[in-house]
Amino acid sequence: MIISLIIFFFILIFIEIYFYQGIKTVLNRKSRLIYIFTFLSLYSFFIIYSFTFEISSSSKVFSYYLTLIFLFLLAKTISLPIILIEDLFRLFNFLKSKINTKSKINLKRRALISKLSLIVASLPLPIGLDGIFFGKYRYRIINHKIYFENLPEKFDGYKLVQLSDFHCGSLENKHMIDKAIKMINDENADLIVFTGDFVNNRFEEIKPWVKSFSKLKAKDDMISVLGNHDYGDYHRWSNKIEKEENFKNLLETQKKIGFRVLLNENKYIMRDDEKIAIIGVENWGARFNQMGDIEKSVKNISKKDFKIVLSHDPTHWERILKDHPKKFDLTLSGHTHGMQFGIEIPGMIKWSPVQWVYKYWAGLYTYNGKYLNVNRGFGVLAFPGRVGIWPEITSITLKRSV
Repeated sequence: MIISLIIFFFILIFIEIYFYQGIKTVLNRKSRLIYIFTFLSLYSFFIIYSFTFEISSSSKVFSYYLTLIFLFLLAKTISLPIILIEDLFRLFNFLKSKINTKSKINLKRRALISKLSLIVASLPLPIGLDGIFFGKYRYRIINHKIYFENLPEKFDGYKLVQLSDFHCGSLENKHMIDKAIKMINDENADLIVFTGDFVNNRFEEIKPWVKSFSKLKAKDDMISVLGNHDYGDYHRWSNKIEKEENFKNLLETQKKIGFRVLLNENKYIMRDDEKIAIIGVENWGARFNQMGDIEKSVKNISKKDFKIVLSHDPTHWERILKDHPKKFDLTLSGHTHGMQFGIEIPGMIKWSPVQWVYKYWAGLYTYNGKYLNVNRGFGVLAFPGRVGIWPEITSITLKRSV
């Protein structure tokens, strides 16, 4: 771990020095001093902050600070190829000048390249700032109409709204949150389901939002499951009892809002003599805690029942659920956030770096007549914004195949 940090630190220093060498020709002495002072202050404060404060207790401050460093680093990184190409030209001309003494190095071109590098480097800053101040509030409703041969007739047209990853500790703008809640209620859902990560670490994060989330309404019920952040595993607790008390309070607060929390349990939704099963699995992830127990969750559930599984991490569907003998008709997950960064143009492109980690990372997938929907998340975590991957409210209408 220490070796990796040292290597990462030297990479950062190399990028900073190399970028500075590339642009210093268009900076005057005062500008150079300001630049050096700025990047030294950023990294010095990062080191001091890391060793002085408990990061988890000041996550908002630290996430904004890390974002600032990331945006500056990204800005410099994307301009490096331009500077590198110019340096290769300069090296070629230098060698050429040694052979032909009449050959001269074009200093004007160097100044032009430096200016171009600064222009390119400036692009991520407005995009990132837009994501922080506006992008994370661009809530959108994504509609899916899914057909099933075994859907009970009386559930034809049944509408459920899926929400995921509130991460209440990162929420800030009450007006925009209330606006999103109105969007949800306007869907007039039969059922609202939440697929995990109500908080970042502690149940107290929900307190400012209880009144807002209590406005959520559904005709039949509101059901939730837990995500990896809901167990308090990423917070430094004084003792085991404090952690257990936090978990208990989290469950009670969700119930106060109106959610029925399923802990490896199931619940039937009835329409006269017909029913569908909602199966709530605790968190199951390849990289995080595995509290989920699908066998316990489907106790007393028949194979012929129409089944909807709520499981936070889509890896669970990939590795266990999609080939399970019980045949789960629809699985609803979240967790990935679409990395809160990517490019999506419907029908043309869907890309995010998170796809290198998760095979199923956003949207609707199908496999042998079974479906998975991965919600892009409602809130944010770490990076306090969204670029290209907007917060999602999923509206799913179940239809019976003719």
